[in-house]
Amino acid sequence: MNKYLLLLIFALVLPLTAQAQFFDFGFGDPFDDFFGPRRVEQQQQPVEKAQFKGGKEGMNAFIEKNYKNPSPRVQGLEGEILVYCLISEKGKVEEAKVSRALSPAYDKEAVRVVKKMKFKPAKQGKKKVKSRYQISFPIRKGRLSFNTLPTVDV
Repeated sequence: MNKYLLLLIFALVLPLTAQAQFFDFGFGDPFDDFFGPRRVEQQQQPVEKAQFKGGKEGMNAFIEKNYKNPSPRVQGLEGEILVYCLISEKGKVEEAKVSRALSPAYDKEAVRVVKKMKFKPAKQGKKKVKSRYQISFPIRKGRLSFNTLPTVDV
């Protein structure tokens, strides 16, 4: 009789201790690959994202001014370098990693430029918080080009 009573208690308690399982299909946050998964926090106030002084145009101007095409330049190289960065509460780039590479020399230069950038930090309410940011470097005919028109070598 004691065996049956223990078995009944076990059968009733077991479902109460079971936990739901969730499956990750690999479509998560791309930043997680670089900086680890984010802690899940209740956000009571909306987050104001980090901003570069001058907005997108200011960022493009900064990149064009500071990006030095590696030499020797690869004439036919085309694509886009994507750099993910972690921005501190003070607006400095703490970490920068290439997520879409093009060429080791070009990638290294893109990371160097990103690490020089300064941002207006993200805010949650009135509190400054760390944030993540993605910056793209379009390369056409072996050089940096934000123009949407075709690049012509002279």
